[in-house]
Amino acid sequence: MSIKKQFIVAPKWIYTANKNQDLLENAAVLVADNVIKKIISTTEINQYEVDSVYHLNDSILIPGMINNHTHAGMSFLKGYADSQPLDKWLNDYIWPAEKKYLNRDLVLDASMLSSIEMIASGVTTFNDMYFYPESTAEAIKITGQRANIGLLVMDLQTSYATDPASYLERGFEFRDNFRDEHLITTSLAPHAPYSVSNESFQLINTYAEQLNLTIHCHLHETQWEIKESLEKYNLRPISRLNELGLLSPNFIAVHCVHLDSVDLEILNAQKVNIVLCPKSNLKLGSGIYNKSLIDNAEGYVTLGTDSSASNNRLDILDELKIFALLQRSQGVEEYINHKNLIDLVTINAAKSLNLDHKIGSIEEGKAADLTVINLADVFTEPVYDPITTLIYSSGRDQVTHVWVNGRLLLKDKCFTNVDVESIQKKIKIWQSKIM
Repeated sequence: MSIKKQFIVAPKWIYTANKNQDLLENAAVLVADNVIKKIISTTEINQYEVDSVYHLNDSILIPGMINNHTHAGMSFLKGYADSQPLDKWLNDYIWPAEKKYLNRDLVLDASMLSSIEMIASGVTTFNDMYFYPESTAEAIKITGQRANIGLLVMDLQTSYATDPASYLERGFEFRDNFRDEHLITTSLAPHAPYSVSNESFQLINTYAEQLNLTIHCHLHETQWEIKESLEKYNLRPISRLNELGLLSPNFIAVHCVHLDSVDLEILNAQKVNIVLCPKSNLKLGSGIYNKSLIDNAEGYVTLGTDSSASNNRLDILDELKIFALLQRSQGVEEYINHKNLIDLVTINAAKSLNLDHKIGSIEEGKAADLTVINLADVFTEPVYDPITTLIYSSGRDQVTHVWVNGRLLLKDKCFTNVDVESIQKKIKIWQSKIM
């Protein structure tokens, strides 16, 4: 019974994130030709002729985690404008720095840095939005990660494009050039309601419907954004986009910090996917998510880190822990089930990207996107429940192995295919220019 390119992963526990939310012991995952072939008993391992068996005692195997909102190309600005509110952070620091330094090569190097940080944190897929998407795509072709890359659209002129038409033209050119890369998918990515006009939103919606693409957009991140929309359109941004026909299950709304009852009603009715970025919102003083969103956490809520510039760590496990703790600060009577918490960064996120047929859970026929976290660390033991230990005690330092599409990218905490030192040197060169 021999299959080429076949291996077995045998941890102590497996959390599948399947429909039944199975947590397995004495089980192993058989992978062949980049796909999960079956889940077997550990007693069956010797029946299979394989290339490798990874005996990972005292570790938990989970589906590769998904960071559902990033700007990978911004890692060159990590720590550049700390301790600033969002409007000052953007207007006085980030946008001027981008205007002066941003180019294709910088985004390539910065995306490489972001990608390796996410891999080391157990993230196998990220949902991105930034300038020069072809550079981000080139970076992950090297690192081996999976990504959904947004085709950024704004009404603002930048070094990347001059108007909405040129943003779309460049975005579709990128999409055409990378359409055969099986680890890369695309979304349309209007930046935010305050930077995109009604006409541009309508054009984006038309393309999204014609091409069956999701739409990835910042929404209700600050009180200022809502105030500006009321003054300009006499509508809150969510109501405005709903009237334009954009809100649907194919819409991914990022942040959603400031919501009233009408906003919540619209989001629920349209089954909009919501990405919360609690750490970024805390750091920029934007606020914390509305506790009423927790009612939807099992369906349409997922998590993202935002960029290194507004978070400083692309660590989705850290984000998950903060999200779980913040619900307790809002007087919630019933906490989200711990398995549902893991689903926020696995199967729920995969569903929001329309990728749940391929990734997001450990099931037969799905791509072998897998993450291993060692729970035998002195700082994580004793382990009474492996999932709660994973959420509240572990961190990215315990991530030991990562596979994407059956390819081993991280082995015993070491990268198998990238030179981390050379990436560090490149970033230091960019840092010296910016300083």
